[in-house]
Amino acid sequence: MLTVVFSTLLLASANPASAAEPTNSSAPIRVIIELPNDNSGRALVDRIVPGNQEPAQPVAVTQEAAPTSIATSLQDLRQRLLTLVDAVPTLPGQIQSAIRVFQTDDRIEPVGLILAVILFVAGGFVAQRLAWWSGRGLLHFVLNAPADTVRQRIKLHAARLSMGLLALVGYLIGSLGAFILFPWPAVFRDIALILLSAALMVRLGVLVGRIVIAPGARLPHMRLLTLVTSLAWFWYYWLLGIVAVLAAGWATIEVIGTIRASPILADLFTAAWLGVVSIALIVMIWLRHFRSDGPPVSRLVCVGFSASILLSWLLWVSGLRGAFWTVVVITLLPLTVSVAHDIIRRIIQSGEGQAVEDPAIVGWSVVIMQTLRNGLIVVAALLIARAWNVNLSDLAAAETVTTRLIRAGIRIVIVLLVTDVIWKLASTLIDSQMAMASRSVQAGHQEGPDARRRQRLNTLLPILRNVLFLAIGAVGFLMILDAVGIQIGPLLAGAGVVGIAVGFGAQTLVKDIISGVFYLFDDAFRIGEYIQAAKYKGTVEGFSLRSIRLRHHRGPVTIVPFGELGAVQNLSRDWVIDIITLTLNYDSDLEEVRKTIKRIGVELLEDAELGPNIIEPLKMQGIEQMADYGVQIRLKFMTKPGEQFGVRRKALAMLKKTFAEKGIQFATPTVHVSGGPADAAATAAASELQRPPKVISTLEE
Repeated sequence: MLTVVFSTLLLASANPASAAEPTNSSAPIRVIIELPNDNSGRALVDRIVPGNQEPAQPVAVTQEAAPTSIATSLQDLRQRLLTLVDAVPTLPGQIQSAIRVFQTDDRIEPVGLILAVILFVAGGFVAQRLAWWSGRGLLHFVLNAPADTVRQRIKLHAARLSMGLLALVGYLIGSLGAFILFPWPAVFRDIALILLSAALMVRLGVLVGRIVIAPGARLPHMRLLTLVTSLAWFWYYWLLGIVAVLAAGWATIEVIGTIRASPILADLFTAAWLGVVSIALIVMIWLRHFRSDGPPVSRLVCVGFSASILLSWLLWVSGLRGAFWTVVVITLLPLTVSVAHDIIRRIIQSGEGQAVEDPAIVGWSVVIMQTLRNGLIVVAALLIARAWNVNLSDLAAAETVTTRLIRAGIRIVIVLLVTDVIWKLASTLIDSQMAMASRSVQAGHQEGPDARRRQRLNTLLPILRNVLFLAIGAVGFLMILDAVGIQIGPLLAGAGVVGIAVGFGAQTLVKDIISGVFYLFDDAFRIGEYIQAAKYKGTVEGFSLRSIRLRHHRGPVTIVPFGELGAVQNLSRDWVIDIITLTLNYDSDLEEVRKTIKRIGVELLEDAELGPNIIEPLKMQGIEQMADYGVQIRLKFMTKPGEQFGVRRKALAMLKKTFAEKGIQFATPTVHVSGGPADAAATAAASELQRPPKVISTLEE
């Protein structure tokens, strides 16, 4: 493209330059006349300036022009269209006039200029190849880098982008270096820079297409859009074609402006250029609609995009530039947001194309999507404001009702967008920490200081999220009120007074909240732990700012205010020692009993289900006391919290079975009766005690 344009310009400027037309302008002449300050001087002044002239009246201040009516605007639009239509027959003459601009007084050496153009074009490609050669290590990393995790995929795409930028910068440096080596005529110097900018636009389009669309990618994860290969080639070719047409048209318009051609020529070329681009875009949309190698595109969507493109062209031709850019921005905004979301989803997908289930990664992707969407909305709003020549600083200084409403609306939108991003960021951080704690618990890592810290975070973070939600919402609401024009200073002062009054009137509520804060700071309990406090006990299921929710082991749920808990007994920390007391006959062999209990403890420790929960095995501590009818012995074992009940049941069953096999008998209450009258009375009394009670009938029976 550069070679063709420069050759055309050289042929147009082959004739010697015509002489410049002489100018009729002359320098101003200032005449200073000194007159004596006497009667003769005053008489001369009176003859030059007659005395009957009326003194100059002060110039009236020009009033602001009244706004144009709709009829006047339509008439201006009709006149512009007629001007463009009438200028079409004069197009050949306009082009010839533009070509004659190159016929300047400077003598152009065709051979030297052609050599400079060739070096100018070749320098960029040579520098680009050198850049590729210097980045061969980066290329090797891209071709062999793993892409199993999200972090690896981000590094891979960052390396690909670095390679593309390295080649683009090398091309730019090489072209500019060749440009600096040679002296250029004034007009050709500006045109060369314009064409270099157009070439960089095309190179940038190629870079975006190779990284985002990547039609020739050998691996699926190289492509940042969800496209099959055939559809990727389709979008890649159309992207390059449209970018090339846009760059060529922009370069031509800039060249027309550089050579100071007639403005009507620029308008005609712009209308034709945008017409070609519009036709190409409409053809591309409908060709994609009839393709079957991708998800189907709704006919209504195609009609909507085609209508937007046609409307944009008509608005530009009509001279309604503000409306033109508004339609373009509104049309491209949802498309850009959709492409950005698809790229982010593509990056967080696993190697098999399935989305990851890590809550932290999903949360961060949501934050990035929300931030990107809000940023694109703000950029689109700024572009539309600039298209309509809306100066935000002037708008802020104005004090009309309309400007106040517009300013308040802009500030409210900004506050909502920023508040949404902040809340998403805070919520994602909290959810990621809670997900890590939950995974640690599910994996069985419940021991050690790190596990306890994660459990404590899992307890505190839900409350922190509620507090942050209220704080962010309150601050955002106050900022919206300030944007509307309501003074929030008195509201804050009134809220402080009301807060003090509520504090005095709701002492119990304040006590509950403060007690809960200190319970959490002291790490008195966590979610999932079994506690007992005063007359309440159960598993902690959750809590709010003022109360805790306990689930009793039999099912009932109790909501207890923090102020009523008092001393808390936590039954789920570290370890639990359980005590078993047995009463044996006096004639039992205690040494045999000890060995039997020790053997049962070893068997429990080797049990596949109960063994991992036992910290210290079952063992006999010794004789507790000498009872009336037997010897009481004491046994103990240590387990993890909450696991002692299953171990105790299993141990009692094994003790009963083993003692029966060994002939060890448990003591039972007995009554011994001897002969004689006194013993007979005792026997009668014992028989009376063992006789079942008589049933006395009631009056109704």
